[in-house]
Amino acid sequence: MLARWLRCLTFFNLALTVGWCLWAWPRSPWLALIGVVIGLLSGKVWLGLQFLTMVAFKKAKGLACPAPAQVMHAWSQETKESARQFMWQMPWAEWAAPDHVPDSANGQRGVVLVHGWMCNRAVWTQALEQLRAQNIPCIAVSLPLLLHRIETARPTLDAALRRMHAATGVAPLVMAHSMGGLVVRDWLRSVPADPGDRAHLPGDVLTIGSPHHGSLLAHCVLGANVEQMRPRSEWLQALERDEAQPGSAFSNVRWHCAFADCDNVVFPESTSQLAGAQPHLIAGYAHVQMLTSPQLWDVARALLVRAQR
Repeated sequence: MLARWLRCLTFFNLALTVGWCLWAWPRSPWLALIGVVIGLLSGKVWLGLQFLTMVAFKKAKGLACPAPAQVMHAWSQETKESARQFMWQMPWAEWAAPDHVPDSANGQRGVVLVHGWMCNRAVWTQALEQLRAQNIPCIAVSLPLLLHRIETARPTLDAALRRMHAATGVAPLVMAHSMGGLVVRDWLRSVPADPGDRAHLPGDVLTIGSPHHGSLLAHCVLGANVEQMRPRSEWLQALERDEAQPGSAFSNVRWHCAFADCDNVVFPESTSQLAGAQPHLIAGYAHVQMLTSPQLWDVARALLVRAQR
């Protein structure tokens, strides 16, 4: 669904640009050019506003801020990565990198990749290619979450985890970006208490820039799942209460939280961390850009190696 929506948005923007040029060019070529430049820079400006909001919030709260040069570099890299993902990978190449679950996967730990808000499995394309090259079993899900509540993703994630466990017989590693971390937490509270229904639980979950305590920017967007991600939302509070119950599936998983000091969507860093989880700071990286961080993948490889010992 998201891929179709992004393709339609691309065609709409193209038609808008052509229409503007046809109207403006006879009046003034400069006017036409200025309009095109504004359109091309609109995404960069929107991201820039997010970075400014992040810096202003941290300063207002007396929190440590990354150096201006770091913020500018992260802004530049996030602009490039977002353009690549939202203009090419996710609209046009959702299934370019297939899942990799070979017949020889038994006894080998696999990875289940969970995307975030307004994304699909294509955000993991590079990761899928690298994991496949190393013959590591990997599955990336595309969740039906465009405007739906987070609970809608439970069946898709459950099926992926069952498929991976059936192929490997080993508790998988789950890597979840942004809202994907909340998807995993919500799925865990739906898992029955019967041990026989918990064989496919992940051994480790690595969340990446996940709004575990909500995102301030969620107040700027509409949508059922966005409302759930607002700080101190009723949904987040209920999730925390369910996780605190004795014997919850949440407590049977080892948690690792990767977060960035230049995250332009989920800030401050504390909102990306869970109590008792192993923290991993990805310095100098922005929200989507984090998925390309060598440090992040060093953490993932270490978790995979540890499981094989």
